[in-house]
Amino acid sequence: MAIPSVSMVWRGRLAEQLDRLTERGLFLAVAVPLFGIYLLTATWSFVLVNDGVTNSLTAWNIAEHGSVYLEEHEVLEDYRGTLAWVVPAGGSVVSQYPPGAALMAVPLYAVWPGELTSVTPRPGDIPEGFQEDDLEGVTFLHPPVAPGAITAALTTAAAMGLLAVAFLRISGAPAMALGAAYVAGLGTSAWPVASAELWQHGPAMAWIALALVMEERHMLGSGLAFGAAILTRPPLAVIAATTGLFRSVRERSLRPAMLIGAGALVGLLAYVAYTWWVFGDPSISGGYGSGFQDRVVSGFGYRYFRTLFDAAFSQEVGIFVWSPFLLVLVPGIRMGWRASPSWARGSLLGGLLYLLVQYKANRATGGTFLGYRYPLEALVAAAPVLFLSYREWVAHRPLMKRLFAVSVAISCLTNGLASIGVGIL
Repeated sequence: MAIPSVSMVWRGRLAEQLDRLTERGLFLAVAVPLFGIYLLTATWSFVLVNDGVTNSLTAWNIAEHGSVYLEEHEVLEDYRGTLAWVVPAGGSVVSQYPPGAALMAVPLYAVWPGELTSVTPRPGDIPEGFQEDDLEGVTFLHPPVAPGAITAALTTAAAMGLLAVAFLRISGAPAMALGAAYVAGLGTSAWPVASAELWQHGPAMAWIALALVMEERHMLGSGLAFGAAILTRPPLAVIAATTGLFRSVRERSLRPAMLIGAGALVGLLAYVAYTWWVFGDPSISGGYGSGFQDRVVSGFGYRYFRTLFDAAFSQEVGIFVWSPFLLVLVPGIRMGWRASPSWARGSLLGGLLYLLVQYKANRATGGTFLGYRYPLEALVAAAPVLFLSYREWVAHRPLMKRLFAVSVAISCLTNGLASIGVGIL
């Protein structure tokens, strides 16, 4: 009679404990450790480029002055496009970005002690595409960094915890859901990008993940979560609309489209009202101007298809370069699709359509950082079908399981190194 080894007994007991995890326990088992990891690798120095600085400035101003107008930072208008992205409005300047991400950080800024700090950019802070002379003589006031960093880490970790709950609901397998959520949290650029500073992506990912969790049982609540995502990144309306419409067609009922659409419409109307109040123009463009909309409705040329190729395979931001485990899952999407409920199918289609629109309006890169950022919300939307792609395609094939394990290790290594500022690609 064979005597079980200590490792076999340990693994058996661990499996038993995982099988007993409730949805709340699974959420905490994912979100809490990832939050700790993200805090260790977050950007704790002054953020001088991209969305992080203006989101932090807006959050601080709301907390301190109850206003989105950046009256103490009007000097940034002289360097728009170089150091920070601000636009004139209401006799002052405001961030050109939607308010959703900044609003998430307001509570922490409201209680966090600390004064504005005078910051002068160093040569190493020059954003992509600009010269050192562009920042000559610039000095501006920066709020404390910690509330923005904590908000980014917290919302990204919450997004992964919510994904774990979504995985559990479509599989009934807590251990597999736990592992998949950690792959999403450590093997994608959610780690080095979304969790590192106050981009829109951490909050937007959390709202989309919440929408997925609520969609089967609480469609109106799912729509409201989509609405919060729209207030954070307006193009995410594409995911909400596609999900609701697909479910209605598939289920032959107007109810999904009406309930999800009603909730999402709240967020869209809130954003339009915000742009009307701040810019005097009720539009979906906000502070961006009409450039993005013009590119969306323009023709399809070489630039667009080159952008799609770069987004997938470029060394700088290629999603399959930084997260190669996705290449192993792609062949199984058809099988994952067949095993998926209609809400998961709709969110996958919505995520793909969102990406096609995003890259039509914008470029493949999105600033100075290691990894990718534009596909992050789409990955969350596609995650349930990708999860079932693993279960239906990879898990039953020993060779594919080995390839997947190797590709996950590579993904976690590259994104982990990027999270501490070391690139190996």
